[in-house]
Amino acid sequence: MKRRMIPVRLFVPIATLLVAGAAPGWAHADETPARVDNPNQTPPTAFAALVRAAAAYEYGDMAQVVDAARPVAEGTLPSSTEQRARALRFLGIGLFLTNRVLGADNAFAELLRMDPTARLDPTTTRPEVVAFFENIRHQHVARERASRHFIWNLLPPVGQFHNGDTTKGWIVGGVEVIALATCVASRLVSYSWHHANNTYGPNGTRADDERALRVVEWTSVGVLAAAYVYGVIDGIVHYYRPADDSSSSLTMLIFPGGGGLRLTF
Repeated sequence: MKRRMIPVRLFVPIATLLVAGAAPGWAHADETPARVDNPNQTPPTAFAALVRAAAAYEYGDMAQVVDAARPVAEGTLPSSTEQRARALRFLGIGLFLTNRVLGADNAFAELLRMDPTARLDPTTTRPEVVAFFENIRHQHVARERASRHFIWNLLPPVGQFHNGDTTKGWIVGGVEVIALATCVASRLVSYSWHHANNTYGPNGTRADDERALRVVEWTSVGVLAAAYVYGVIDGIVHYYRPADDSSSSLTMLIFPGGGGLRLTF
């Protein structure tokens, strides 16, 4: 008598695979998600809470999405920055779709404070939620811009630091300091060589050196002017551009015999 083999298939919730695949840093090799079958039981870890929130979102249970995401979003469960950002995204969506608009506003505002470049995926999020989030994002950008003062853009690198471009601020400031120091040093050396009869050095022996110093002096003045103009233009461009918009950039080019500005879109 032949024995029939009955195939056994293991089904894994799609939401679990999506959450784990989307954020490989959530689970470590020694971390196994605890069972969270009981919706009334608080998930023991941030990873388990986000698995539950993703599963509830997939099935359209927005109340369960809110309950699962809230402990991570509010810091009750220890979590990484990425996990908390995902929880705030779930929480904001769930609160909006359960008619708790003020709570959704707060959740999305906190998400944007953590990550100004955050977006909602329009292919998986209802259009009214995306529109609500974009409105909050524009308000966030407007408040951030209102906290800055335009006048600082005329004093590079202060404008760069004020606009949040710290690295660029140090570069512009460094170029300005070096150019100014070179200009002053060459002028002082040239002045020390100058005599009353309008000669340079003993018996005029420093005439050629003085002409070379003049070239260095005027070159440094040109570099200083270019750095200033670049700093002003860059500060104004970034003052009027949202923090998450990187579609254009202004680059200063300095090369032997000249320099210039390059604006890319």
